[in-house]
Amino acid sequence: MTSRSFIEERYRSETPLSAALMSKAAAVLPGGNTRTTSFHPPYPVVIERGDGPWLWDVDKRRYLDLFCNGLSLIHGNNYGPAREAIQTVMQRGTAWSGASREQIEYAELLQDRIKALELLRFTNSGSEACMLAVKAARHITGRPYIVKSMGAYHGSYPDLEAGLYGKRDLEGRALVATFNDVHSYERVMAQHGKEVAAIVIEPVLVTGRVVPPAPGFLTYLQTLARRYGALSIVDDCLMLRLAVGGSAEKFALQPDMVVLGKFIGGGTAVGAFGGSREIMKIFDPTRRGCVFHGGSFNGNLVGCAAGLVTMRDLTAERIAAMDAASLSIRSALARRADALGLEVILTGTGSVAGIAFAADPERHEDDPSALGLAALFHLACLSEGVLIGPGGILSVSTAHDADAVSFAIAGLSAALETVAEFLGSLTH
Repeated sequence: MTSRSFIEERYRSETPLSAALMSKAAAVLPGGNTRTTSFHPPYPVVIERGDGPWLWDVDKRRYLDLFCNGLSLIHGNNYGPAREAIQTVMQRGTAWSGASREQIEYAELLQDRIKALELLRFTNSGSEACMLAVKAARHITGRPYIVKSMGAYHGSYPDLEAGLYGKRDLEGRALVATFNDVHSYERVMAQHGKEVAAIVIEPVLVTGRVVPPAPGFLTYLQTLARRYGALSIVDDCLMLRLAVGGSAEKFALQPDMVVLGKFIGGGTAVGAFGGSREIMKIFDPTRRGCVFHGGSFNGNLVGCAAGLVTMRDLTAERIAAMDAASLSIRSALARRADALGLEVILTGTGSVAGIAFAADPERHEDDPSALGLAALFHLACLSEGVLIGPGGILSVSTAHDADAVSFAIAGLSAALETVAEFLGSLTH
């Protein structure tokens, strides 16, 4: 869409200070941006502050936050207990080379919640955690390849970017198969199984489209990995939200390793990975020939303190409430789209949903700069005071109460009406 639509013009008129600041940012950051995930055309809003389910931008506009910083704020913005924990421990410091009581206590909590984590290591992000889990699998098996789903996102480790951004297989490093297609995985493993160190599993495909697993698909991948002597690695950075014990509990899995990230730092940068004692002993520095793992801020005091209270407060009851809120939003949007005659694709599971337009199949990840129908819907949502994820990702947190859900439904429905009006204008 080459000419500016009335949707874009409205957005620009409402966010002049964001536009000015993003122009300034472009002089020091590529495209004014420091992570592609949050970019959308013509420019993102510049946020001033956040609290609970709400955000405020520099133009003093308020938004209901349905992206939660890339699904990394499970209790919403500026969560009080996490903030207080951070303020308390910062009187003692932020990070040091030795362990802390908080680090040990937090590791115990994660071990207690997730059965696969007999031993674990902290990192600074989910990307690092995925990279180290792959490193462990290759070391243990002596094999080079990892297998993952096309379109699955596992962070910014290059080997795990196979199947993303136009990339396919990476010779000697990574192979891709199709999510929810057991025959696709069988073909890959039949050809390369003896060279595969691990199958890396995103339990719910989120990048571009939110696609839940078909019944039995995830357990089959686990069985397939074992058949060929490979490890199964579940990337639970996003889907830890599905149950107290994460996706392993939700889908009755017994993975060899689990990777964590996103909200486990309580709004700070924390990741983790772990598995059985037999697997994780390779990192034990009391053993000769251990695998080296550095990281100045691994398990830092601030992140462990914030993460500890965040995970303690993520109870089964709160998870159920988030799931119900997301289902209400998804159901209301489906009804409104049907009434408007809009062909949309609404998918989701638990507290995560996705909306896409059949007439605009291109994903945000394929071309973040494209101002297509999905991007125009995004702008229309912002004009209605609702911030969603680029590409149509919708998530709720424990901070999204009944009033927030009602606001979300009203704002998203109004944005759908705007898109319908836009499409109508193209036919006249």
